[in-house]
Amino acid sequence: MDSIGLVRVISATPRPVAVDNAIENDDIEAVNVTEDEGQDIPEEEAVCRICLVELAEGGETLKMECSCKGELALAHQECAIKWFSIKGNKTCDVCKQEVRNLPVTLLRLQNRQTVNRRQPNATQRQEAAPYRVWQDVPVLVMVSMLAYFCFLEQLLVTEMGSRALAISLPFSCVLGLLSSMIASTMVSKSYIWAYASFQFAIVILFAHIFYNVLRVSPVLSVLLSSFTGFGIAISTNASLVEYLRWRARRNLRLAQQQSDNRQQQESRNLPDVENGGNVRQHESENQIQNPDPSQQG
Repeated sequence: MDSIGLVRVISATPRPVAVDNAIENDDIEAVNVTEDEGQDIPEEEAVCRICLVELAEGGETLKMECSCKGELALAHQECAIKWFSIKGNKTCDVCKQEVRNLPVTLLRLQNRQTVNRRQPNATQRQEAAPYRVWQDVPVLVMVSMLAYFCFLEQLLVTEMGSRALAISLPFSCVLGLLSSMIASTMVSKSYIWAYASFQFAIVILFAHIFYNVLRVSPVLSVLLSSFTGFGIAISTNASLVEYLRWRARRNLRLAQQQSDNRQQQESRNLPDVENGGNVRQHESENQIQNPDPSQQG
């Protein structure tokens, strides 16, 4: 930066050196940048054309190799990379020419063999998931049968005595098998035991209500409590699944709206930058065409 308020722009890319064919010496001499090389720009105009922040001396300043001249070709390297990455091309907004010295963006392409190898693996995992679920079902069936047998025996033994075994044993086997099949069908492997426990608790609650409170017969109370408990468990699971799907759709809709608003804001900012660049280009052209009269005198 000069003492008279001028900023000297020096290109960092080396220029080719012209060699005279008449000289037979094969040595190539290095050409150093002299004080006269480069371009002088007024200090107050040495700002980034994108963020309009003053360019620091010796900083990472990019002089875009397009048709723009003077301060219109200057920008922070980070700002230029971010701006043209958002645009998706290398066309200058002011001169409509391609900027030749922007860094290259690499896109990673997947190998077809890798994609084909991943698809069978995903299919195998999907096919293996039901087998892992059905491996847990026998254990769940035995535990459910034992739990229903203990509950029915405890519920009926007070009034029926030894006759309670004739009702609790067959009903416990049927209820244990049926509840296990419903649990393995309705929910995934991670929630089988939780669903079966909730279902068992509902059946116990309504069996106690029908038999002890409403004084229904033992067989009818077991049947009514079973249908009621299974129905409430299925309805609760379906309602919960629908709520989770609705919340996922709402979050996706909100994210899409935010993305659309961000794109609209960026599209609004693009004409402002283009207009600012055009105004600055016209000002520089006017300064070139109409120099200061004091300097001419």
